[in-house]
Amino acid sequence: MKQCKLWFGGAFGLGLIILANLALAEDKPALITIGYLNLVNAQLISKHMGWHEKALGVPIKWVKFDSGGAVNTAIAGGSIDFGGVGNPPSAVGVSKGLPYEGIFVLNMLGAVESLVARTDKNIKSVKDLVGKKVAVPFGSTTHYLLMAELKKEAVDPRSVTIIDMGPVDALAAWLRNDIDAAYIWEPSLDKIVKSGGTIILTSAQMAKAGYPTWDVAVVRKDFAKKYPTLVNKFVKTEAKAVEFWLKDPQQSAEIIAEELALPKEDITRMITGTTMVAAKQQLGPTYLGTSNKKGGFVDTLYSTAQFLAEQKRIPAVPDKALYDAFINPAYLEAAVMQKQ
Repeated sequence: MKQCKLWFGGAFGLGLIILANLALAEDKPALITIGYLNLVNAQLISKHMGWHEKALGVPIKWVKFDSGGAVNTAIAGGSIDFGGVGNPPSAVGVSKGLPYEGIFVLNMLGAVESLVARTDKNIKSVKDLVGKKVAVPFGSTTHYLLMAELKKEAVDPRSVTIIDMGPVDALAAWLRNDIDAAYIWEPSLDKIVKSGGTIILTSAQMAKAGYPTWDVAVVRKDFAKKYPTLVNKFVKTEAKAVEFWLKDPQQSAEIIAEELALPKEDITRMITGTTMVAAKQQLGPTYLGTSNKKGGFVDTLYSTAQFLAEQKRIPAVPDKALYDAFINPAYLEAAVMQKQ
């Protein structure tokens, strides 16, 4: 009992409240819909292993999305319960009042996202994109980074034809010779590189320049309010997948290769461009933080929103408190406490 009081008074207070709520009887929905991003991360492991189906005890419908912007649309329409979004689409979603909250770090983005240009066009940097056609999913992490790099290099975006395309459509456009460059992610990125492309910028480089990007798992607020036990189990299962990735990268590569129908050697390379963050570490100051003291993701979201407002991607910068409220570590706190 004394230990419970210590937790309640400490950083994991809301986690304890969640644990208390989980003890209450709770109905289950007939079906849960999980939207997942078509990229290399540990969520593909939980999907492949059927862990969510086992843990939640409910049939799962998996829906693949090419971008966080598309996930935002699905959340707004109420067609998914869980999803995954990067910091730019999160910043946009919060500014629009989307009814969701970030509950788990799916991945930190590095070289798995890159700006690739046609080798025969001799494009060496974004300065060489003037007069060229560039594909990028609008509202995505790569869209945000492309605009940031153009601004940093004093390139007027109006001098570049920027086209809204998801990775799959960008690959098709590349093969038709309709575009000169694309800022997208794996696995489409690798296919473009192998079809006459050269990487001229990576998201890892942009992170070092002060523009970190990441993806978080989100849940609809109404679902979380009605089914907190299931949200807790979802987070625990995602944490289990991340732990699997960190402990056994070789088997993780085999599983993801099967999920994406790509050679294992390609997946092994892609894995090096993506960083998984262990559950307990996510509660630290660099990431989600705790319910009592939110972490650096709130600051990243707010600075992302400021940039997007400057670029007229959102009408105004919302109050920082809204981004603080979007990040909800309580379910992860509960999951970490349950494991101890």
